[in-house]
Amino acid sequence: MALLNHADFLAASRDTRVVDKGTLLNEATKNNYFFFSRMMKSSEKKFRGGNKLVDRIQGDTAGSFSFYSPNDEFSPTQADTLKSIEVNWAFAQSHYVLIKETAALNQGDSNAYLDYIKSLEQGCVVDTINGLEDALWATPVTATMESTAADPVIPYSLLCFNTQDGLAPSSTNGGATTSDWTTLQQLNPSTESWYRNKFKSYAVTTPDDPDSGLIAAMDDIVLQTRFDLPDAMNKYTESEDLQKMCITTSRDGIVFYKARLRALNDRMEQLRDPAITGPQFQGVPIIWVAALDDAGWTDNQPDYLFWNFNFICPFFHTDMYMDEKIVDGGAKQPNSTVVYKFSWYNLICRSRRRQGRVFGA
Repeated sequence: MALLNHADFLAASRDTRVVDKGTLLNEATKNNYFFFSRMMKSSEKKFRGGNKLVDRIQGDTAGSFSFYSPNDEFSPTQADTLKSIEVNWAFAQSHYVLIKETAALNQGDSNAYLDYIKSLEQGCVVDTINGLEDALWATPVTATMESTAADPVIPYSLLCFNTQDGLAPSSTNGGATTSDWTTLQQLNPSTESWYRNKFKSYAVTTPDDPDSGLIAAMDDIVLQTRFDLPDAMNKYTESEDLQKMCITTSRDGIVFYKARLRALNDRMEQLRDPAITGPQFQGVPIIWVAALDDAGWTDNQPDYLFWNFNFICPFFHTDMYMDEKIVDGGAKQPNSTVVYKFSWYNLICRSRRRQGRVFGA
């Protein structure tokens, strides 16, 4: 005679939680939150009010210095060198829906699997942070990012400020994929030569060449951008200012760079360079950004973007940073509530000449 499997086992026993109900593993997070948190690290407060973000920059000087002979006549000129950058607020929101019945029944059960309300709040915050990180690497679009209208706009991305020729993003310099830009933060890099990022190409046919290869191009960009290089990786991790400098590339760029390190390694010297296992360039980490995998770069011909986040940072509106608004469901859905979190912000780049780009040509 065959017996029923388990019989009353399932009815007479119960399952139990693996972890406490206040612990929720969230697999919806990104690989890391390196960039936004690093840009925000500073003693300077990143909160401002007003209807837009405005800064004054001295891009050039009046050139008043000269040598003279006694009794010479001078021709003084008034300085007129200050330039303005203007950035509109970008408006962002995230939200979650709270149903009273679900929340109440969950809160009353001591054996509940998770804290329902906490899980909603956590998901909302993760959505916000994911959105901020994604926006950092968005493709530059002049119609929405450089708009001078007062309508809501998309924030500038980091890629707006770092092109292959130092000019505003276009289809020919690895920037825009739609319309070419003319101005950037209301300045025209074509006429304002000081408002250009640095750039250097490496020979794609001979990337290991000591004079025209990848490493040589990186050496040149370090000098052009005045990159501060630490003596060792531990000094980098101990310095907040140094941590604001990094190099980003695609996954192909990481593999390509490590191949160059192995090819150029002098085995007669002490092997103390950790860059082969953890890519670095003279103590500065080279970081893989998944969004750059879709940048359209040719295989084995990646770009390397040098960033100095002391001069690029997000600013949030004083009154509208994770500002919470609760809206009820009205007469038809009285037990449903929507909780919104609003943030107004944008990126400002105060110095493009301290950013650099290495690319294959």
